[in-house]
Amino acid sequence: MRMFHRRGGVAIVAVCAVALAACSSTQPPVSKPSPVIARVGPDAITLAQFNVRYQSVCISIEQGGGSCAGGAQVTSVRTTALRSLIIDTVIRQAAIKLGLEATSKEVAAEVATDAQQAGGMSALQTELAGAGGSIAQLDDEISSNLNEQRVENVFAQQRAALVESVLAKGANFSATAKTYSDDSGSTGTAAKGGTLGILTGAVLKTYDPAFAAAVESTPVGAYTKTPVHDAGGYDILMVSSKTAQGWGVRHILIYAGNPYNVMDRPEWFVEALFTQVGTLCKANAIEVTLTNAGGNPCTSPASTPPPASPSPRASATAKPAG
Repeated sequence: MRMFHRRGGVAIVAVCAVALAACSSTQPPVSKPSPVIARVGPDAITLAQFNVRYQSVCISIEQGGGSCAGGAQVTSVRTTALRSLIIDTVIRQAAIKLGLEATSKEVAAEVATDAQQAGGMSALQTELAGAGGSIAQLDDEISSNLNEQRVENVFAQQRAALVESVLAKGANFSATAKTYSDDSGSTGTAAKGGTLGILTGAVLKTYDPAFAAAVESTPVGAYTKTPVHDAGGYDILMVSSKTAQGWGVRHILIYAGNPYNVMDRPEWFVEALFTQVGTLCKANAIEVTLTNAGGNPCTSPASTPPPASPSPRASATAKPAG
């Protein structure tokens, strides 16, 4: 779910979608390049990008009942905005290396879809403005989300393959679930060795079809040798029993949700990002010139991102409601 608006509808032809001003037959004045306030390797982060992200962070805080006012709070928000831009730049660089970077055409297509949902581009701009947002912030959010979803998905595939190799060497399934599964939290299964209990036929129908099909086709005592790609990501499941009541199932979830939610970043992905930032710091490849921000991860302690959500994420193998 995006910060400012709902999703749905089909793409429309975007007329003057890039500019916030109305169409004009006259050429707009040439604007000066925005000053560079940070660099991550070969990529520059400009003041214009920072201002857009700062406003997004403020809106998020205010929607949660907080405030961006006050000297200390302003510095904190500036720090959050800058660090998020640095992390997103690292992710974008990874997306480029993988040939998966979100293109301006893809971003424009999603904006057009949102405009259709809202009743037109003007209506979308009005809706965003009502929440304190803008088309520029929406573009930023869409681009960042697409890049992260694609990179995290590749990393998740690699991690799932690692788990399969661990199991192939004879590791205990329950112990491996406790170590690797992203189905965590007080309502999750990781701490319980991945057990989902007994799934009746009726209950199994509420799960992702790919997951349900794998349960039905896996012999008792066996586990899936190829991760099952379902709505939650990549699942490795084991069928421990089959009776008239249903199937006894354990699973190991490597999160790569579809739709993807950046607030659900798994810890192993966060660690991978911090490792890359650390590598860039050692190479003196991150430079920050913005003042009153404290957002340079190379010169100040990198804080762990806040919990994904106030309540633990439920098992992602189940079908989403609606």
